[in-house]
Amino acid sequence: MRQCARNECGRQAPWYGRQGGVSVDGRWYCSVACVELLARHRLLDARQANGGLPSAGHLRLGVWLRQFGVTTAQVNEALAEQRETRLRLGAQLIALGYATNEMVLAALARQSGTDFIAHVDPATVRMAPADLSPHAVRALCLVPFTRPDRGHVHVACAAPLPRVALAAFARLTGLVPEPFLVTDDTFEALVTAYGADAEDSTAEFVEAHSLGEAVQQITAAAMHDGAARLTETRMAPLTWVRVHNDTGTRDVVLHESHAQREV
Repeated sequence: MRQCARNECGRQAPWYGRQGGVSVDGRWYCSVACVELLARHRLLDARQANGGLPSAGHLRLGVWLRQFGVTTAQVNEALAEQRETRLRLGAQLIALGYATNEMVLAALARQSGTDFIAHVDPATVRMAPADLSPHAVRALCLVPFTRPDRGHVHVACAAPLPRVALAAFARLTGLVPEPFLVTDDTFEALVTAYGADAEDSTAEFVEAHSLGEAVQQITAAAMHDGAARLTETRMAPLTWVRVHNDTGTRDVVLHESHAQREV
């Protein structure tokens, strides 16, 4: 006879009729109250995502740009102009005519230890590859732009490379992200287009405004089908719990300032 997985409860499932409750991560919980306590623990105990790609080093962007023909004098001029314009170095060099978008992108990719792609057609993301919601894509600051293949997926990112978000994405989805830097304009176009034609998407995104609301959202999604999997991670200042079940996924995101008010 099954027993509730919450140690403090210990309630046994009845041998007759429907047993009720829900299976979470393969363990049976007898009631909404027990699932709520589980959800609260998963939110508060979520570990910070880390890892991601190793850095290619700490050389400044100007050093990498010199490999593409930008001179020391041009970099110094751009740095001087920055004090007035507040542009980033790459944008300043482009404005002065000393570099192109692709040169800066290639240098940023080398600095980050990753690859780059000059153009991605926004049409490729309109059906939401990797089945995230548009809100989740914007929160993660990365956009999957290929269908998952053998557990890997290509993702577009704007500089600087969002290493923590890449680790969080891997944890939440179970996919290995292969990042490519793109220009800021390309990234915004991809974010805008992502999921635009995915009318039957089963991915939900909830930004909870309190710990209690987050617990309720996680519990409701977990109880919906009678069986669910929870995956959590922390991407400061956000704690993120993904609920997987047969009908789809619900991403519940809680800002740490909201959680601290109720702990």
